Amino acid sequence: ITQTLIEQIDHLSAIATEFSNFAKMPRTKNEEVDLKEKIIKISKLFQSTEDIEIQATFLNTVPAVVLADREQLSRIFINLVKNAIQAIPEDRNGKISISLETTENNAIVKVMDNGRGIPVELGDKLFQPNFTTKSSGMGMGLAIVKNIIEHAGGEIRYDTVPGKGTTFIVELPLHITL
Repeated sequence: ITQTLIEQIDHLSAIATEFSNFAKMPRTKNEEVDLKEKIIKISKLFQSTEDIEIQATFLNTVPAVVLADREQLSRIFINLVKNAIQAIPEDRNGKISISLETTENNAIVKVMDNGRGIPVELGDKLFQPNFTTKSSGMGMGLAIVKNIIEHAGGEIRYDTVPGKGTTFIVELPLHITL
């Protein structure tokens, strides 16, 4: 019995190590990134998703340039769009809207879906590591997204209406060059 327990502990330790390695963020390479350009690329990436209509809207003519890691920004928006797609019930034609607007200091990106919405009791857990409402996955997506956004000096929040849909709001500071 002792040998079996030791083997199981070693096995669990190896899994924990792999999980930790997976969760580590690669070194950030900050550069100027045009969010409009990034959103257009992400929209095109998901354009051919069956039964899903994806629309991108740009509300200001002011360039939305942020100082962040280009690949990590892609990871944010790909994760949010994938989650939006997965939140839409099979019996509903999906509508996902990605909007970009700027304020004096921030770029605001909203990813809206017409999915199931998020039950109120899950709200506090949403950005915690290891939390998922799906049957597969490790529950790291939104935790990593939040981490990336906060390291770029931004914040993420959401609004939801159960049964109607969810909007994730990402605010990132604009990079102003003089």
